[in-house]
Amino acid sequence: MRYERKVDAQRIERNANFAAALIAQVCGGEVSTGIVDAWPVQEETVQLQLRVKRCQDMLGAPISVEEMQDILHRLGCTVSPAEEGVLYVVVPSFRPDLEREIDLYEEILRLYGMENIPSTLPGGRERIGVRSWHEQVLTRLHGTLRASGLSETQTYAFASPEDLKNLRMDTVAEGEAVELINPLNAEQSVMRQTLIPNLLRSVAFNQNHGVANIALYEVGDVFNTAEGRKQPKERAKLAGVLAGATDASWNRAAQAYDFFDGKGVVENIARELAIPKLRFKALDANEAPQLQPGRGAQVLSGGSVLGWVGEIHPLAAVAFEAEAPVVAFELDLNALEKAASIERETQEVSQFPPVTMDVAFVVDEAVTHEKLLQTMQSAGGNLLDSVQLFDVYRDEERLGAGKKSMAYALEYRAPDRTLEGEEAESAHARLVKKVCGATGAEVRG
Repeated sequence: MRYERKVDAQRIERNANFAAALIAQVCGGEVSTGIVDAWPVQEETVQLQLRVKRCQDMLGAPISVEEMQDILHRLGCTVSPAEEGVLYVVVPSFRPDLEREIDLYEEILRLYGMENIPSTLPGGRERIGVRSWHEQVLTRLHGTLRASGLSETQTYAFASPEDLKNLRMDTVAEGEAVELINPLNAEQSVMRQTLIPNLLRSVAFNQNHGVANIALYEVGDVFNTAEGRKQPKERAKLAGVLAGATDASWNRAAQAYDFFDGKGVVENIARELAIPKLRFKALDANEAPQLQPGRGAQVLSGGSVLGWVGEIHPLAAVAFEAEAPVVAFELDLNALEKAASIERETQEVSQFPPVTMDVAFVVDEAVTHEKLLQTMQSAGGNLLDSVQLFDVYRDEERLGAGKKSMAYALEYRAPDRTLEGEEAESAHARLVKKVCGATGAEVRG
């Protein structure tokens, strides 16, 4: 570090004499007269021109010529009087970093004080500034997440090579890690491949310092590479974590965060970005080993994968010293931008009343709500206006082992007329028949 900052060659003789005098004073002896000097190529004195008007424009402050001269004199520079708005500056040999005119501007700004520079907006003539779609999406995301009770955090882009293993994620699917040539330490020797490990460390840090309820999110880039690839692949991600419990109120006790809290945050994002056909597909342990089995889902918009949401596996939470349960989600920012809409589709409130019918299906435990919902929406056609799950019931004696009852409230409505009872009953019968045939369900009496 000493030599990369260079040595002032002009002061070598003075410093050598000073060192010799100290040696004689402390250790005794006599100093020989004369010096031996090997300096084949002497450095020339650096002379710079400083344009006063350009310096004032660049710094955005009306600094006078006298103030500029005073600052430069205090730095050890030799300054000639201004001629036609130009100062001629001779740089001292002990400041080899002053090589260009712009370097003088920086020094003037440093000593003048950045706090003394007035804040101004950049000028633009005949231009209307607009935010890009990327900026609009980010603005909506930040607002939605803050409104959902999450606080933004920023963590290092460096990670440990063991992060994916500790998180129990599929290392093959995530690609190879990008290794740093000169890492700060072994725990930060690769670029992160997911935002979740650092967020879990933030959860652990807060829990260790007595913070019980934690809700954090981060927007950042992740990196991976593959054999033969010249440049790493960089992707923007959005991730969040929830740990602890919801706030208690006068009419409701605090409840520990679970899968549905994370799902609710994702639904808020989709609503504010007007993402169409949002759906959640249940993930099994092989598809998402980082999540608690039965408490994780893939987030999709139609057939496009947006990311995942679920409860972090307890073993993964323990590996990062976080206290479970921890709910997390990670979404692909580019996929969100593509799926988001500028305009929202609106529908007029129907003038015609609905026909409401309830039905309970007895199905195997493996049959998901998503499967039943998709089948009902497909079978109901244009007349099916809404589907609402209102009860899940299990009883081995009445339903049988490995069975469950899922009860739905269905609303049938015609957009242009009052729906007749017979027409609604016919549509309902077709729906029930198709659901039973597609899922093996039985109608519970």
